Amino acid sequence: MRQDLKGAAVIFDLDGTLIDTADDLAASMNHALGEAGLPPVAHSEVRHLVGHGARAMLTRGIEAGAGRTASEAELEQGLKLFLDHYGANIAAHSRPFDGIIEMIEGFRRRGAGIAVCTNKREALSRLLIDTLGIGGLFDTIVGADTCSVAKPDPAPVLLCIKRTGATRSVFIGDSDTDIKAAAAAGLPCLIAEFGYGPLTLRDQATGAFMAYSEATAMIENLLAR
Repeated sequence: MRQDLKGAAVIFDLDGTLIDTADDLAASMNHALGEAGLPPVAHSEVRHLVGHGARAMLTRGIEAGAGRTASEAELEQGLKLFLDHYGANIAAHSRPFDGIIEMIEGFRRRGAGIAVCTNKREALSRLLIDTLGIGGLFDTIVGADTCSVAKPDPAPVLLCIKRTGATRSVFIGDSDTDIKAAAAAGLPCLIAEFGYGPLTLRDQATGAFMAYSEATAMIENLLAR
C-alpha cells in the first residue's frame, strides 16, 4: 500500500521545472528587442535568464544588442512590449515537461497538496497554466508579485505551505534561486537538471533528477521523513 500523503505538499517552480517555456519567452523578448531596432538573442541564451524575470532578460538583451547599459526608459518600454506579446502568445510552444502531469495526478490522488511558487507574475502564471488546461491540478499559485518579495526570499515558499496547510513539504526547482529559497524556508530541494539554471549551487540541493520518472520515489522518501 502506497504512503498516504495527506498533510504533505509538493511545491514546484514553474519555468524550466514544471513547464518548458523558453521558446515563448525568447520570442517575446526578441519581439521587444526587434521593436527597439536591436538584434535577437539566441534561444539557448534566454534559457539561463528565465529565472531572473522579464526585466533581467530584457536588460541583458539590450546590453548585448546595443553594447551598453540599458536606460530605465528603454527597459520600461521594452517590458510593456514583452508583456503584451507574451500574454497574447503565452502557450504557443510551451508545454509541461514529460511525466510531470501524471506524477502530480498521482500525488493528488494520495492526498498531497500541490503548489506553484514562481518568479513569473501571478496573472501570467495563471494564464499559462489555464491556457494549457491544467489549472485544476494546483491548490495555489504564488507569483513574484503575490508577496512583497520574490524568491530567493523564503516568503513565497512559506505562503505556499500556509495555503496548502502542509505539515511537511518538498520543493522542486531548477536553479540556484530555488535552492536558496527552499533552504531559507527549511525545505528539502530537488533539482530538475534539464531545467534552465543556473546551477552553481547544485551540491547544496537535497538531490537531482534528469526525468520525472526518477523523481516520484525521491519525493516520497523526503515526505516520509
